[in-house]
Amino acid sequence: MGLTSIDGTLIASGHPGPDTPPELGAPHLGIIRSTDTAQSWQPVAYTGEKDFHVLAAGPSGTLYGITTDNPDILTSTDQGQTWAPTGSALPAFNLTVDADERLIASTPDGLQVSLDGGGRFVPWDRAPLIALLNTSPDRQRIVGIGSGNTLWVAQAGSQAWQQVGVAPATPQAVAITDTGDILIAGESGLTALPVSKQLTSPN
Repeated sequence: MGLTSIDGTLIASGHPGPDTPPELGAPHLGIIRSTDTAQSWQPVAYTGEKDFHVLAAGPSGTLYGITTDNPDILTSTDQGQTWAPTGSALPAFNLTVDADERLIASTPDGLQVSLDGGGRFVPWDRAPLIALLNTSPDRQRIVGIGSGNTLWVAQAGSQAWQQVGVAPATPQAVAITDTGDILIAGESGLTALPVSKQLTSPN
């Protein structure tokens, strides 16, 4: 499933569960939205039709997404009500957007970066091979998990990555706070790696 937020509004997609209200759609949720911290959800677009396995939001409020049935990158400027192709297609594991509005995609061939809202992507030169990817709430920090569960961080607008530690086995998601603390979700639960316990040697 995909999940992101814009100014406190949660935007999600995926498949319905056994207790999912039928009005949210089946077999796919399309785009759904919550304004009360996931206490309730409303259908927004593609109800019953599409599953966005990747969703990301930029600092300007622009949404980016990729569905399970098509590698085209889609974009929305109205909180997911309408979508249009950016002109690029990528087999991306994750998308994220930093404070400089760089759209960053993790792919089987490495990180790709777009400076024009997804119209064109170029390889992130000398970046580590990363699968899981995210940015801090202020979008000034980027975090990723690469091969061997290695944890990497970079600054918005920067090309350099720094190795800061190793994630527990079978990580499923990663997040980073505005102050640089890292959170890893996996089969063993939630693991925190505060800045004080991170490696400081640059890549």
